[in-house]
Amino acid sequence: MSCQKSMEPLCLLGKKRPLFNKVGVAALSLSLCSLLSTKVVAHDNGLIHAHSLFTPTPTNTQAGPLRLSRPQSRHNIRYYGYSPFYQNAPPMTVVPPVIVKPTRNDFVKDELLLIYDFGTDRDTVEAITEKYQLKRKGGMAIASMRKSVVIADTQGQNPLALTEAINKKEKQFSANTNNYFTLAANTNTSHLNYPLAQTGIGRAQTISKGRGIVIGLVDTPVDTSHPSLRGANIEQHMIVDPKTVASKVHGTSLAGVLVSKNPQIGIAPEAKLLSVGAFSSKPGHPKALRGTSANIVSAIAYCIERKVDVLNLSFTGSRDKFVEDIVRSAIRKNITVVAAGGNRGRIGSTIYPAVIEGVVGVTAVDRQQRLFRHADQGRFIDIAAPGVGILTLAPNGKYQISTGTSMAAAHLSGIMALLKSYRHNYSAEQLRNTAYDLGLRGRDDAFGYGLVNASAALREVGAPLSY
Repeated sequence: MSCQKSMEPLCLLGKKRPLFNKVGVAALSLSLCSLLSTKVVAHDNGLIHAHSLFTPTPTNTQAGPLRLSRPQSRHNIRYYGYSPFYQNAPPMTVVPPVIVKPTRNDFVKDELLLIYDFGTDRDTVEAITEKYQLKRKGGMAIASMRKSVVIADTQGQNPLALTEAINKKEKQFSANTNNYFTLAANTNTSHLNYPLAQTGIGRAQTISKGRGIVIGLVDTPVDTSHPSLRGANIEQHMIVDPKTVASKVHGTSLAGVLVSKNPQIGIAPEAKLLSVGAFSSKPGHPKALRGTSANIVSAIAYCIERKVDVLNLSFTGSRDKFVEDIVRSAIRKNITVVAAGGNRGRIGSTIYPAVIEGVVGVTAVDRQQRLFRHADQGRFIDIAAPGVGILTLAPNGKYQISTGTSMAAAHLSGIMALLKSYRHNYSAEQLRNTAYDLGLRGRDDAFGYGLVNASAALREVGAPLSY
């Protein structure tokens, strides 16, 4: 083809107007001549990657589709080609966190409680103790549960492991570590006394002072020689040796709240107090008081046998089936069981024995009806009572200002004595009907159903009290 002929002006759709001017025609003609002199191949990769339409020979002859090496093809995504594929990743291995259970130290070392039904013959009991290499240290019979207990020395064996093995393999026996419980202890404060007026005790005492009601107190021993307890009806039974004067502090303070003749302190001064000493000082630590499962069960069983009407448990501990069983026995005997809510400041916690169904769990409030800042909170809290800055008794004729859910529990137990004295079948569940709602509306985990109101509770059951 002649290049000269190609330089004719081009027209658009037969019109006479030129599409290009002379300069544009010359340039286009030159380009066409260059192309026609070159062999053109569709999709020539050489031309594509030369980046110039005027270069006759590709400068990059290696350009082309990406080619993967064999190792790359095996281990990487393939980006080119008609059948892309993806590497199959190996399944992910999830390593569960290692949970290390804390080592328990809340039980008597090298000691085990072996529990069995009345009527089990002696040879069977001896066979079990021999099988598990246990050495008998003592024993007791719990008539209210119809159970016998062997307190055994594990002779160096782990009590936790032994307990698990016996409970798993032996049908006639159950094992329990001899757990420690601690008192919901007192804290001295500088607040003035207020509680009797706050819950209507003054008015309530015009109708009832607790006459004819027996309150069981499982705690430390009581200093019955205190001047404010003279004339009070107190019977004392010792499960353990009190050992020190400090061992009597907690029990004496609670006895003051319950039955003191001092009009500023005692709630039910005409009730009888059955004080059962089950707590004593920790060796070498005179102010550290604790009680064991065996002693607490023995103390509660004694209270059941003596037919108490109200049972005050101002102590806390971990879950203990042996203690739980004896508490349930008391409830089945229609004994009102009152327990402290705990002083560790935990929310959503579980406090024994307060959490046991049927037990009245009590928290503490101050004179402004604010929650005691160290009070535990949870589903076990049923009601609130004064427990911050409480004037009460101390050993050797002294007085003290005490704080804690222990004091609140004693306050509630005293009110129950007043109510039962007026109406013997009065149930603690009825307290919710007259409680003064605190915190969230209705029942909540901080205050339960609210602050107990003794005068309103008496009024509800027909007592002639004015508003």
